[in-house]
Amino acid sequence: MRRQPPGVTNSPEDLCIRFVNTVAWRLRRPREERLAAPGALILWFGEKGFGSQRYLGHLAASWQEEPQLAAELYAKAIQLREAIYDALRARIEGRPPKADDLTVLNECLARSAGGIEIALTDNDMGWRLASLDADPLDLLRPIAVSAADLMTGPRAHKVRQCSDDRGCGWLFVDESRARNRRWCSMGDCGNRAKASRHRARKRIHTEEPA
Repeated sequence: MRRQPPGVTNSPEDLCIRFVNTVAWRLRRPREERLAAPGALILWFGEKGFGSQRYLGHLAASWQEEPQLAAELYAKAIQLREAIYDALRARIEGRPPKADDLTVLNECLARSAGGIEIALTDNDMGWRLASLDADPLDLLRPIAVSAADLMTGPRAHKVRQCSDDRGCGWLFVDESRARNRRWCSMGDCGNRAKASRHRARKRIHTEEPA
């Protein structure tokens, strides 16, 4: 897993998994929080096509006047992210998710769909808040919908966690034909593991008596 700027996760994965993966090195301490502040969350929404730059700028400006609004959205976003992660981990481990995690997810799913809409921008489709007056918490609903679709759909059993021994911890959906993908990316953690095995074999060969 390469280091990237805060909030950036270049991945073709489902929206909910990209959101969960805003924590890097999740299985080691200290882990790397890429949404360390409300401003990083706004950047992430912008990178993923949530809301126009005008709306996100308006939102950031409103937070300057009412910082409690920023704190509320940020707290809810992190709570949702961790609930999705815990529920997906439960699925990977073959156990039921915790009731508290499902409650968090269902609260986001229960929000009115009227505040968000699908829009075309730069020849691509994405979620947008319907107006400048929309509730910022509506930004979380598409993430919850993505998680619900993944958890209840035919791909749920394909969710995996990166096997990198340094503690990467990123999640992914294994779409490989053999269902044996082990790493978040062959170009990052997979490549590193392959190189490590090669060095180990070379060392053993070198240490063998002549």
